[in-house]
Amino acid sequence: MRLQRVLGVLALAAAVSACSGGTTAPQRSPGPIDQVVRAVEQRIDPASAQGRVADRQFHSASLDRDMPYKIYLPPGYDRDTSRRYPTLYLLHGFGSSDDQWVNLGLATEADRLIRSSQIAPLVVVMPEGENSYWVDHANGGPRWGAYVARDLVREIEGGYRVMPGPRNRAIGGISMGAHGAMQLSLNYPGVFGSVGAHSLVLRRFGSAPQFFGEQVDFEERDPVVLVRERTEIARTLAVWIDIGADDEWAPLAIEFENELNELRITNQWHLWPGGHTDQYWSSHVADYLRYYDAALAGKVPHS
Repeated sequence: MRLQRVLGVLALAAAVSACSGGTTAPQRSPGPIDQVVRAVEQRIDPASAQGRVADRQFHSASLDRDMPYKIYLPPGYDRDTSRRYPTLYLLHGFGSSDDQWVNLGLATEADRLIRSSQIAPLVVVMPEGENSYWVDHANGGPRWGAYVARDLVREIEGGYRVMPGPRNRAIGGISMGAHGAMQLSLNYPGVFGSVGAHSLVLRRFGSAPQFFGEQVDFEERDPVVLVRERTEIARTLAVWIDIGADDEWAPLAIEFENELNELRITNQWHLWPGGHTDQYWSSHVADYLRYYDAALAGKVPHS
């Protein structure tokens, strides 16, 4: 049917040209025929398409409140209604919001890499986490972990054409979000198959927010302790960690990566120039997307 429509448009264009007697037509403003041809070209040429970012909200049962999120839908999502996509959940850092990743150029880079066939199309979900550290707060506090790992995943898989299962779900984050991505992948096993920690922040017990609770509660939310207690779960994950060499959190991230190696948890480690800044993160968005693409395709080795 698409080919027939294209042929019809071309035939109509030929008829218009024939009526001009074969002479060179004067310059004119685009008319209806130009608009039709352009629309057809955009439908048949995926390189001309762009993804889009939409603002959405849903009711989280775990938080008992409506929560906003942004979602990136890749080029072709609205056109090919039979295709399903893997999903990447990206968490923002402390003091930021659900627009952080978009402001860093996520959508622009995703479009560029997809259109140049460097990565496969994927859906990217960017939720709002306030300054929660993405953890279930101690002593019966708000369940920010369940909100992401259960409520949000259910919302996305019930409302969008995405593929279910951990092998088709990745989670990553910046700073506080990196901590959140690591602990969620370990505290909610079987939800995510790959994790990325960008500029990982690791709190010691004495410097953690009060909602981490007492020492025993803190350990249930601390990635350092979790990888020791849940080593076999960690070994099922594809793991990426990067941080800037000038980042104040780099020493603890290096210790954590050494711990992973001692536990024989395979990971991709990157210590790059830079600090804990937007410039550092925006310069590596393409690197992150290439990693998640490979992880979702099953091309990143696990332990």
